Amino acid sequence: MTNFYLDTHPDKKGDCAIRVSFRAKSARLLTSIGYGIHPDKWDADKMQVRPGTEKSPAHNSKGIPAATINARIAAIKAAFSTLEATPGALSVEAARAQLDAITGKAEKKAAAARHNQGQEQGPKSEVLAYFQAFLREEGRAQQWTTGTLQIWHAFGLHLKAYKPALKFSDFDEKGLAKFIEHLRYKSNEGEGLKENTAKKHYANLKWFLNWAARKGVYTETAIKTFRPKFKVLAKPVIFLTRQELLRLYSFEIPANGTIVKLKTYGGKKYTKKVEDAGALAKARDLFCFCAFTSLRYSDMAALKRTNICGDALELTTKKTNDRLTIPLNNYSRAILDKYKDLKDPAGRALPVITNQKMNGYLKDLCELCGFNDPITNTYYRAGNITTETAPKWSLIGTHAARRTFICYALTKGIAPQIIMKFTGHSDYKSMKPYIDIAGTDAAAAMQLMND
Repeated sequence: MTNFYLDTHPDKKGDCAIRVSFRAKSARLLTSIGYGIHPDKWDADKMQVRPGTEKSPAHNSKGIPAATINARIAAIKAAFSTLEATPGALSVEAARAQLDAITGKAEKKAAAARHNQGQEQGPKSEVLAYFQAFLREEGRAQQWTTGTLQIWHAFGLHLKAYKPALKFSDFDEKGLAKFIEHLRYKSNEGEGLKENTAKKHYANLKWFLNWAARKGVYTETAIKTFRPKFKVLAKPVIFLTRQELLRLYSFEIPANGTIVKLKTYGGKKYTKKVEDAGALAKARDLFCFCAFTSLRYSDMAALKRTNICGDALELTTKKTNDRLTIPLNNYSRAILDKYKDLKDPAGRALPVITNQKMNGYLKDLCELCGFNDPITNTYYRAGNITTETAPKWSLIGTHAARRTFICYALTKGIAPQIIMKFTGHSDYKSMKPYIDIAGTDAAAAMQLMND
């Protein structure tokens, strides 16, 4: 089944990305087709752009006409229909390959591969050669997880893009400033990175160069004396309130195909079609379990029946190797009981959904629940301050469950040091953003003195 619909969050020019949902058997692909259109020009029933008239032709903010956009929609629909009808050809990878061919991404990827191959045949980079040794040595010493290694590989791509034949001598004070300038203004296909992301990559550079200095291959002293300034603004902490969490916990998910009437935070009405109700129900249970126990997604996904010891969970966290004992409450116990007959070869206590898919399901769930309060995030990019506002549901991910637990526990008066025993936080610095949020309810807390 192939459906096309508009993303509910418009860009700065008012266009909403046109998204395609392809589902057949175990294959499911949810992504953008590469074009956007204003909601007033979209025909939701026909799942295409309205053709317009001679006096008022339909096109998007970039001047791409309706005919061009509709032709792409038709091509995608035809390609996916062929996949469904071809035995043995159906898979997410095949669907994505078809989509890449239609949207032109396949050619761009091939061109990038040719470009990278040409670079590899050019001058060698002594920095990148040592960087691979750094990943192997520090990765083993620090016991980096797969997620941490992915972050470091992303940093390596920034090094390679900055200067293919990079030498350690390039990182004098002037070179360090140039690398930061590259991150701020040239990375991310010329858009530049957000200031907080650039700061994190510079911190990674310091780690790597200090390692190289210990090896005797980096002899510059600038990395110890250079003090760049980064304009980093605090990000909003995304979590569910008590009322929102309980609504999600008890939310009855409509059957597949149900058309639900919703509103944007601006009051504009729109509809959403329910898909994958069974997966949505599991995602709801998994998120709520994390929100009632403080577990990270990785620890929840690895939780086994053997970790349930009476009225508590006993486990070693994957990220920090902390040994935790987390008492169960009525909500977390009810969720475990719901899946007590789960037959899992690995003995897991709960069904597993990949982090990426679960994030998508959570956004759908929270949208259906009507969690559309506007959330504003302000940050610096390329030297300019940018403000973005989005509905709360579009910002909810798996880690919001852990934040929900902390914020809820603090507002209920549980001491931070007790919460830290559940969460595994080792210092108050990481808890401070949550304590600040709980402090906004100071007036309500003072009223407890009246009881």
